Amino acid sequence: MTDISQGWYEGMPAYDAAWYPKFSVRRAMTPETDPAAGGRTFSDLKIFPHNGSHVESGYHFFEDREKIGEVPLETFVGRVCVADLSYKRDLDPVTGEDLEKALHGVWQRGDRLLIRTDHPNRYLGREDYWDKPPYLTVSGADWAIDNGAVLVGMDCITERPDDRSGQVHRRLLGAGIPILENIQNLDQLEGPVGHLVALPLKIEGVEASPVRAVVFEGWPA
Repeated sequence: MTDISQGWYEGMPAYDAAWYPKFSVRRAMTPETDPAAGGRTFSDLKIFPHNGSHVESGYHFFEDREKIGEVPLETFVGRVCVADLSYKRDLDPVTGEDLEKALHGVWQRGDRLLIRTDHPNRYLGREDYWDKPPYLTVSGADWAIDNGAVLVGMDCITERPDDRSGQVHRRLLGAGIPILENIQNLDQLEGPVGHLVALPLKIEGVEASPVRAVVFEGWPA
């Protein structure tokens, strides 16, 4: 089993914008303040569900589409194929042709797709993590749609950083394909096929959720 999640911690990478909330931890109770003298600790977490490893549903861009708690759980659990595009570098596009070459002979309709660029290996923890990742193109999104992907994930953000159109998100989410962002450790997987478990929290009325994503290898494909 390989943990492909980015962890949550104070000071973790956060997009440099005034509206972007930062992750924080407050101790609601410590052993010293426990009124029952029970030595208990309670924590209060401030979580923005688009930081760290997270999954997004159609409600992120479409008010009439499914919220994260409405997406069938089987979407997040099952056979996964990893497209090894680790040769991609800063701001390189990931195209449909790239995916076809990487997954030819391996891909099956109904698979979950993870795109490996190894961007976290180079930039995670740096302020420019958000500025230089490879990015999925519309042709890459169309490849996923046309080939029956049920989920698409990347080890960075999905869109080109300077593109505010959200066109790739709109393409995938509009087709009912959730997006898993900011994963890592895809270089630790031994092969292109595994079994993904990336369950969102059971939260009503929201468009995204943190996930603890893992890949099991050696299961029947």
